[in-house]
Amino acid sequence: MKRVLSLLAALVLVFAAASACAGTADIHITEESGGVFKPLPINLDGGYKLPSYKYSKDIEVYEDPTIRVERHTVDMHADWLVTTYYAIIEIKDPSQIRTASADEANPFRSQAVKPAKAIAALKNAVFAVNGDYCAAFAGNKSTNYIMRQGTVYSESVEPSLDMLLIDEEGDFHILTSDQDLAAVDKTQVDGKKVINAFQFGPALVIDGEPVPDEIIMNPDRSPTYAKPGAGEIRLCIAQIDKLKYLVVTCAHWGQELNRFRDMVMSIAPVRCAYTLDGGLSASLIFLNRKFNNVQSGSERPITDIIYFASAWDMSGAQNK
Repeated sequence: MKRVLSLLAALVLVFAAASACAGTADIHITEESGGVFKPLPINLDGGYKLPSYKYSKDIEVYEDPTIRVERHTVDMHADWLVTTYYAIIEIKDPSQIRTASADEANPFRSQAVKPAKAIAALKNAVFAVNGDYCAAFAGNKSTNYIMRQGTVYSESVEPSLDMLLIDEEGDFHILTSDQDLAAVDKTQVDGKKVINAFQFGPALVIDGEPVPDEIIMNPDRSPTYAKPGAGEIRLCIAQIDKLKYLVVTCAHWGQELNRFRDMVMSIAPVRCAYTLDGGLSASLIFLNRKFNNVQSGSERPITDIIYFASAWDMSGAQNK
């Protein structure tokens, strides 16, 4: 009888914590849920399973003791002539920023694709965004450097594209294409191990300073199809502060890359911002639902995602 009462009490606490903000649909899980913080392993496993909830399009915040995600859809036509979609993510531990492949059997080496939300669901992602389309290549040989979750999957380098490195403390570092990218050590930076590396670009902000127009508007510094001077759907991932991040994209009519950079800097004081694959690949996934450009009805399947997971393990509380 005591075990039954304990189980009922735990379930009541979870429900109450998930409904803590009266009058809103937001999800707030508190320490009273009975869970425990556990850093995630640096491998291809996903995050801890999220508690059961009824999804609503009105949910704009997910929060537990290890992660907080706020999603926003903002009409910014007055200043930037676009609708903007973005998320601000704060995590407790750097292991919570992770990467995943559409191909579980042959990760980051095959051309297999899935909708971003399908990959995110398999990994229990709270929030996910498409990556750099790392496996978009012919003949099963990538031309871009690929490191994911501490493992190097491709050592070849595209010398004209900036690289983003994310180290073991969750900090962002940019290697610009005016360096010898093939020769530089990409497995560590400032004495810290690199966990994930991406090659798409260009970088938009480095050390809090905007990258000059003459660099980011140079077509040679972008993938051939990115067209920096055209109105395209752009997407970037940025670091605001320690373990605090921003992901931004814009509506389907798009922006020139320098205007997108300026808009990103108007949203938050970012330390570093880096362009990822945009266009129809641009996918912001919150609780397994895409919330950007949903009116287009198009969801291009992709090869890989970057995602943020919970490190709050509630399995023990639910089994008591």
